[in-house]
Amino acid sequence: MLLRIAVDAKNLLHDRRGIGVYLRALLSRFIELNDVAITLVVPGIYPWRWHDTFVRQIGQTGFSISRGVPPDANIVWHPWNGTFLSNKRCPSVATIHDVAPFAFPSNDDRERSKQQEPFLRSASAQRIVTDSLFSRDEIIRHLGVAPEKIDVVPLAADPRFTPGEPTSLPDELRGRRYVLAVGADDERKNLATLVAAYRAEFAADDVALVCVTNGTFPGAITFKDVGFDVLQSLYRGALAFAMPSRYEGFGIPPLEAMGCGTPVVASRASSLPEVCKDAAFYVDAFDDISAWQEALRRIVNDEPLRRHLRDAGQQNAQMFSWNRTAEQTLEVFRRAATGL
Repeated sequence: MLLRIAVDAKNLLHDRRGIGVYLRALLSRFIELNDVAITLVVPGIYPWRWHDTFVRQIGQTGFSISRGVPPDANIVWHPWNGTFLSNKRCPSVATIHDVAPFAFPSNDDRERSKQQEPFLRSASAQRIVTDSLFSRDEIIRHLGVAPEKIDVVPLAADPRFTPGEPTSLPDELRGRRYVLAVGADDERKNLATLVAAYRAEFAADDVALVCVTNGTFPGAITFKDVGFDVLQSLYRGALAFAMPSRYEGFGIPPLEAMGCGTPVVASRASSLPEVCKDAAFYVDAFDDISAWQEALRRIVNDEPLRRHLRDAGQQNAQMFSWNRTAEQTLEVFRRAATGL
């Protein structure tokens, strides 16, 4: 049976963070299947003018574009951590990666309502897909969703994140030792704690701290909007990768680092132990600057530890696959379309 999926593609062209990576990875695999038809729903005037850009984003051509949900759609997929597309035609499936607006609510009533409302709308979907057991429990607690409506489908890293030479490393990092962090400049990513620990422990000419982020952190070398080749090289060239997050629904960057053979030091918080398993060096007191200072000192100076984490990380990364994520997600879609 041909499964016709209408996809809310409102942010597909602009989202370069984890949700955009997730959506592009799954769409590219769905489109290859003979029993699946994908329609990108892009509200607005003449969305078809973006066709070639969508092709470049997804790497596939076998999809259609519509301003609204087509009448023959079997399901509508809301992948954006909330429901933004109106649908009264057919069953809906919502992907909720985390419920950060509830875990870290805004103090402003209007802003808090604006951030939380899309999640509350998603709670009424026929089925909800989430990335981790941690996020499943958060959805149950904050949104009141029945556990039997939620399917846990882990994410993955791009299979091109593999060990190798850092051929596209920025000039200022060539020949230098550095620790890498990747994440947005917001409270739950906790980069400020990492930077403070680094500044307390190292001189800039000894070991650098490199952050791929949208913010600015004095004492760290920062890059914004890097392409795939540069990001891959940053992972490959790093002495270690640090993930200091307080709150993650999944956390793809540690898997990207592990795939490249880079040792990972991470917070023992939220979903990160699910993702990293026993292949990371954990910081229990993740908000403690001195704890991160000690962790950085250990990961930089202990070569046997790095070698162990490098081997364990590559094995762990191989346990996650976008093909498996796509297969399991598609099974959820088929169940929703048939009312199961």
